[in-house]
Amino acid sequence: MRINTNVSSLTAQDAAQNTSKSITGSLEKLSTGLRINKASDDASGLAIADKLRTQATSINQGITNGNSAVSLLQIADKSMAEQSNILDTIKAKLIQANTDTTSADGRESIRKDIVKLLEQLDNIAEQTNYNGNVLLQTSASDTNASSALAFQIGESKNDVIKNNAIQSNTNGLGGGAIAITSGGVAAATGSNVIAQGASMELKEAAGGDMVFKTAVGTATGSTAQSEKLQVSGVIQSVTIATGDMTITDVDTETAKVLDAIVAASGASGKLTGSASAGYTLASGTKLDLGSLNVSKMTLTTDATGLGGITLNSTATDTVKVKNLDKTTDGNVYITGGDIKGGDLLSSLAALTENQLTKTTADKFQNIIDNALTDLNGYRGDIGSTQNQVESAVRNLMTQATNVKAAESIIRDVDYAAESANFNKQNIISQAGAYAISQANAVQQNVLKLLQ
Repeated sequence: MRINTNVSSLTAQDAAQNTSKSITGSLEKLSTGLRINKASDDASGLAIADKLRTQATSINQGITNGNSAVSLLQIADKSMAEQSNILDTIKAKLIQANTDTTSADGRESIRKDIVKLLEQLDNIAEQTNYNGNVLLQTSASDTNASSALAFQIGESKNDVIKNNAIQSNTNGLGGGAIAITSGGVAAATGSNVIAQGASMELKEAAGGDMVFKTAVGTATGSTAQSEKLQVSGVIQSVTIATGDMTITDVDTETAKVLDAIVAASGASGKLTGSASAGYTLASGTKLDLGSLNVSKMTLTTDATGLGGITLNSTATDTVKVKNLDKTTDGNVYITGGDIKGGDLLSSLAALTENQLTKTTADKFQNIIDNALTDLNGYRGDIGSTQNQVESAVRNLMTQATNVKAAESIIRDVDYAAESANFNKQNIISQAGAYAISQANAVQQNVLKLLQ
């Protein structure tokens, strides 16, 4: 029997310390409600649970994005609903003007009312926004089409729902299908003319390209002059027949494509320059864009020939063309395409005093009908996108619930099991204390040997 080292007591103390640590860990789990409070509790479980937590957080943000997207789409839809009411009113006024019971003075009053209504239609397009982002056109000061809207509804960057671009203003609504023959510039009857400052939406005819030419006097005149066109839409290629053409005011994605073409063209000089300085397309060359969706691009030719600009686009997409030419008789004549929008709502808004006659009232009724068709197309796209977003949100809500449940199984403490474990460890701790006291008492027996 040894006194100097009480091995029994040391063993009992060591066991008591381990039990105390177990009690501390059990109390931590019971107080936090978590089975894993630190990596040492369950290293692999912590990694899995943290990944599930991140996934749930991302999904919940996707749900928030979706709900915000629904609000945005509803704002756009309600604004276009008011624009539809305006067009309904204008149609009724044009019908009133297209009857002999209305006097010339009466038609002039109707014209003034229509101009004000169209001004309000443009005001709606200018003012409708969500968090500062204008929804019905490019910006408050730019009446071109808005950028396509994209909403990330999900945890992955690829979980994106898109809505098409919108141009719900007098420069984007109206027009009608007018067949233009291919094989040369047709007579300047008005149906194939883009006046200075005016816009048209064009769709390529089967087997023919869209050709734009400028001439003084008539379409077949001999005096050439420069032309300046702003184009947007899905474009496959641009060709300049004679004279160099500059390309400026391009959107970011188009600039990336043009920069790549410049870098690849090398010594050929087919396309030179940059977005900041402007690009130059050499005379007689074709610029392949590969069905690029161009938001904005301005084409300016010099005055060395009547060859004009040729655009090639897909058969199902329209190309928006605005004539920015400010030279004398700077009309642009078109051939080789189906024109949608020979007259847009902007033409009706531009009528001046006494220009609303019975004939023009009859003509512009079709423009209003086409504008309503365009507007309903935008609203239909908005509605379909909203339904898609709402469906995605419902699916994400189910996913979020299941992911949180999976995380809970790994991370959360089972109170029934842990409380039983705590009581067990507590009893063991009490037994350990008794064992230590008994181990110390055993040493007293050595004194009997010394008596």
